Amino acid sequence: MRVPATKPYFSKEDIRVITKEFKKILEGKSFLSSYIHTEEFEKKFAKFSGTRFAVGCNSGTSALELICRSIGVAGKEVILPSNTFIATANAILNAGGIPVFADCTDNLCMDASDVKKKITEKTVAVIHVHIGGLISKDILSLQKICKERKLHLVEDSAQAHGSSLNGTKAGAFGVASGFSFFSTKVMTTGEGGMVTTSDQSFVEKMKSMREFGKVKTGIYINYHTSIGYNWRMPEISAILGIRQLASLPKFIKRRNEIAKIYDALLAESPDIRIVRPEAGSINNYYKYIVVLPNHDRSLVHKALQEKGIQPSGYVYELPLHKQPVFPFANKLSLPKTEFLCAHHMCLPIFYGMTDAQARYVAKTLTEALTQNKVQVTGKAQSTIPKNPHKTQ
Repeated sequence: MRVPATKPYFSKEDIRVITKEFKKILEGKSFLSSYIHTEEFEKKFAKFSGTRFAVGCNSGTSALELICRSIGVAGKEVILPSNTFIATANAILNAGGIPVFADCTDNLCMDASDVKKKITEKTVAVIHVHIGGLISKDILSLQKICKERKLHLVEDSAQAHGSSLNGTKAGAFGVASGFSFFSTKVMTTGEGGMVTTSDQSFVEKMKSMREFGKVKTGIYINYHTSIGYNWRMPEISAILGIRQLASLPKFIKRRNEIAKIYDALLAESPDIRIVRPEAGSINNYYKYIVVLPNHDRSLVHKALQEKGIQPSGYVYELPLHKQPVFPFANKLSLPKTEFLCAHHMCLPIFYGMTDAQARYVAKTLTEALTQNKVQVTGKAQSTIPKNPHKTQ
């Protein structure tokens, strides 16, 4: 049996509608770049996320940089988790800010207590990343900390479409949030991004910056008040996004069903610790994450591949403070992050995955663990309990 890491899904009706709308554009009845479909997608995504506004752009990275430029991070420090994709740090750097890396908790999301220790007079914002689609309760602590210290709380929701905690969806906890619609995401437009916010002043800045800093003034179309870029969302991406957004609830429902199969088959394994959602949350299960504290992960990865299973990547295999591109942080010690980044694995999970495929992955993983056991001697150890509370 073969099991891919992920696979996007478009129904026959999706394909019919997408083809029909794109045909109109190709016939010259609309516009290829950001236009009516992008505006529709923005409105629908904002309503879904529980914010007043949304701004479409061409990638999740662009979304984060639009936010960083709007809140003014130039010359200031921004605290972010070391366990995140490099785009989070790049957005800060490209906007002139200074990234400050923080440690994570056992769910791989940033530790609010460590963030508090790293706040200085130069700190202007905190970017919290919803790793794997999981919304950590630390976001609630960060809300309080940022309010007390008058800091901007920004969400990197690139992986968290539709996830929520206590009824609040990803994208509505901070002053603004960046989403990605890359090909692997729970909902995808191939390439694309979105900012959600309830601050209208940010919207005006972002819509200008995504189009070279233009501000229409009388007959002047090319009147520039800031340095911007070509970060527009193509209309075809918006058309795809509208259809994917309509299907997002069923995508999440199915991913949770697959997660329950994994839970049932892996929970009793002494060699596996499952990273589970918080109580009172809905997890979109962009990733199903397990920690293998006593094994050589590379051997397990290869064993799965030999059986036709493609592991679903990592979040992330090497933390940013250990990346060669950030030499200023290479000597920083973030023990929890270093241990979990080195010992976790993400199992395949996607809407079209069958129950049989999920059972095959679980069976193959447990067999691989018995054949590839290698004791780990790392200093840091995860304290994730073997059987934490059940998935909500």
